[in-house]
Amino acid sequence: MPDLSHLKGMSLSEHYFTEKPSSSTDRQRIRVSVRGVEREFWTDSSVFSKRGLDFGTRLLLDKVSLPAEAQAVDLGCGYGPIVAILASVYPNSQWIAVDINERALALAEENCVGLTRVKFVQSDGLTKLQGYRFTDVLTNPPIRAGKPVVYRFFRESREVLLPGGRLWVVMAKKQGAESAAEFLRTLFSKVERVARDGGYHLLCAEVKG
Repeated sequence: MPDLSHLKGMSLSEHYFTEKPSSSTDRQRIRVSVRGVEREFWTDSSVFSKRGLDFGTRLLLDKVSLPAEAQAVDLGCGYGPIVAILASVYPNSQWIAVDINERALALAEENCVGLTRVKFVQSDGLTKLQGYRFTDVLTNPPIRAGKPVVYRFFRESREVLLPGGRLWVVMAKKQGAESAAEFLRTLFSKVERVARDGGYHLLCAEVKG
């Protein structure tokens, strides 16, 4: 896994999808139990789903299946529940957690204390990881940032995946999951709906091996 500690952030502003949140901090402690893992997380204002694990992320965590030695990216990691849980479920995996929001990324790093196989990169999407290759990219995309940003995430994910690599996307039907699946089919050789629950779809888009 490359050493990316030198990478710095980029500027963009939209709710939790912002580089430098200006809201007052309001740190809270939450407890999450999923996939046989229990962890406590610090959350704060101007981060996604600060009061508890959202339904879409829980569906992704419950249903995703990774290689034992995955080289994975948590794209839009927020305060870090995906990377923290799955780095524990897959003890031989390596991770990069990416977010544009410096407050969210700092929380993710704090919440992943003890997980030495995780690196943290502040970046607008995967712009800072071009040239690297991974087995899996996982994202609960920033819907409030708008469709152009979300679809750019999909294109950038395709560029960093190895042959046979997979992009995992969780999205609500009302947020455009079905049209997102159609767009993904223009980029990937195979797209399937792995799970559906509570109005959310978990999509898996695979690069031809």
